[in-house]
This record gives sequence, structure tokens and C-alpha cells, in this order.
Amino acid sequence: MFSAILTLHLLGVVVWVGGMFFAHMALRPAAIEVLEPPQRLPLMKRTLDRFFPWVWVAIVLILASGYGILLGILGTQAGIHVHIMHAIALIMVAVFCYIYFLPYKQMGRALRDGDLPGAGAQLVIIRRMIGINLVLGLATTIIGTAKPF
Repeated sequence: MFSAILTLHLLGVVVWVGGMFFAHMALRPAAIEVLEPPQRLPLMKRTLDRFFPWVWVAIVLILASGYGILLGILGTQAGIHVHIMHAIALIMVAVFCYIYFLPYKQMGRALRDGDLPGAGAQLVIIRRMIGINLVLGLATTIIGTAKPF
């Protein structure tokens, strides 16, 4: 049972952190090189439209499996590294909720209204916040595998 829960946990992490890495480090820089804002902004919005539902699924998997592991298997024997990962995960969820409910929604409205500068400004915020979450996700992955505490 533990291996199934851990597998779901890791799949959620791979989807979320891997997706952020791809979008932040590969897709966006490539889009900037070959597309002008009138083409790039809708591409990035459509990419996020497809990625964000998967992030919601990943969040559910990560939190549900994480609590399952913590409460059902580790209980009071969880190391400090587990509590640090838990805290970082909650911060990451809060950052994602901010992205999703504010700049992402505002970017969609701006694109719908033909306001490319407004959409671009929201994408800058999204990019920065995804960058923060990417660093947090990578740090959590390192903490989870190295158990340094």
C-alpha cells in the first residue's frame, strides 16, 4: 500500500514541478525567440489552460498522498524534513492559487479584450510566481530525497 501511495505522490510532483520546469525553462524562452506578443501571449495562455487543470490534479494527489503517508504510515515518526516539505507544499499551493485566481484570470480577460500590454503584464507576474514555485518544488524534491534534516 505504501508504494502505491508514494507512487501517486511522486507522479503529482513530476507533473507539477516538471511542467513548471518545461514552461519556464523551455517553452517561454523558445516562444520569445520566434513569436511576437500577438502570437506568443495566446500560446502561453492556451498552454496554461491545458497545464493548470493538471496542476489541480497534482495538488490533490500530492496533498492526499502526503497526508496518507504522514498520518497513516509515518505518524509521529516523521522526520523534520517531512514537516519542512509539508510547509513548502502549502506555500506552493497558496502561490498557485494566487496565480490561478488573479493574474491568470486577468490575463484571460485582457486577451479577450484585445489588451496585449495588459495580458503581457499579467504573464510577467505569472512567470515570476511560477519561477518561485519551481525553486520551491525543486528544493522540496531535494529535501525529500536527501533527507538532510
